[in-house]
Amino acid sequence: MKNLPISPYFIMIGTLIILLNWIFPVQAEKITSLFTTPKACRVGDTVTIIISEFSTASQTAKTDFGKGDKLSTKFTLPQTELPETGWEYSSSYDGSGSTQHRGSLSAKITAEVVEVLPNGNLRIKGKREIEVNQEKQIIYIEGIVRPDDIGRNNTVYSMNIAQAKIKYEGMGAINEAQRPGILSRLFHWLRIF
Repeated sequence: MKNLPISPYFIMIGTLIILLNWIFPVQAEKITSLFTTPKACRVGDTVTIIISEFSTASQTAKTDFGKGDKLSTKFTLPQTELPETGWEYSSSYDGSGSTQHRGSLSAKITAEVVEVLPNGNLRIKGKREIEVNQEKQIIYIEGIVRPDDIGRNNTVYSMNIAQAKIKYEGMGAINEAQRPGILSRLFHWLRIF
């Protein structure tokens, strides 16, 4: 085999790469691949949240209350018999009530990392507005995500968000039609009906 001469350019480029790597060290999490999606890890990075929430709650209460008092007296005098006198009182109350609530929300929303906490967890915040036919729907989300919960496609499920605040609002004609009128709200506030 024949020895090929090493070009001074290769030596200079190799030295420059070593010098730059020493001055600006490369961190493992910042290395990206052509075959994977980089995970969110810094302020300003985005992460896709898959919201899949279902809640159900029910409560039942029943009260039975009863109370009674009875007092009777009989007086007798010599050679006279007075009728028996008395007083009787009773009251009772039966009450029951129940409430039930069910709700579900499914959506995808992209949130931004707004803070990297000292333990490495990420505080995220996101908002999505959708307007169709003058009906506006707004989804807000915020919370804390562990980097280990972020999937390969830079996604995280809403159930893995700590201190999650998810808010869904609607504004427009449909929302206004579902709202009671001003007189109904006034009467309800005054507790007239």
